[in-house]
Amino acid sequence: MARKGWVRRVVPGLLAVMALGALPAGASADGLSLGLDGCPARPTAKVFSRWLDPSNYTLVPGGTFEGSLSGWKLTGGAKVVSGNESFGVAGKADELALSLPSGSSATTPPMCAAVLDPTLRYFAANDGGLLSLLTVQVLYYPSGGGVLTLPLGVNAGGRNWAPSLPTVVAANLLGALKGGQVQVAFRFTPAGLGAKWRIDDVYLDPRASH
Repeated sequence: MARKGWVRRVVPGLLAVMALGALPAGASADGLSLGLDGCPARPTAKVFSRWLDPSNYTLVPGGTFEGSLSGWKLTGGAKVVSGNESFGVAGKADELALSLPSGSSATTPPMCAAVLDPTLRYFAANDGGLLSLLTVQVLYYPSGGGVLTLPLGVNAGGRNWAPSLPTVVAANLLGALKGGQVQVAFRFTPAGLGAKWRIDDVYLDPRASH
């Protein structure tokens, strides 16, 4: 049973990563502020290093769900609840997460990403049954206006908190870029029978730092 659970959690994410590009390799030092390709400088850290991911990530605005959710779009009963992800990567004192019941969705604020395949990671816990999935879409905001929405990945994880696999956002393959950067947002939506999830600590490696 344990092996089947591992396969159910890992295989869908691996397929999404394989479809969109290779995983980032290496990273620069902790604490750097990236201000490349027209994107504003943001503090970064190796928050997933204990899972053998050395890349530098920056927190999505409001991504801890501890304070203001300005810019987030919550629908269908999505709400902040007690119970932080169990690893405390954004702070040991954090106490909150985002609940996503069936029929809900949560969309992050737009943020700047550069051409070198930015990478999304977050923590999730599956509160539904065996058929409960969490889908992730990326929303691109091209400089000419409008929005382009594309599937990014599927999470089929278990009930315990766990980090998502690195999910590559292959923006530079889509012709959506101008001047080396693009505005992107991410939408989390439960899918499947009895789908119900919690997410927490949403991070982006804005340029797949090497």
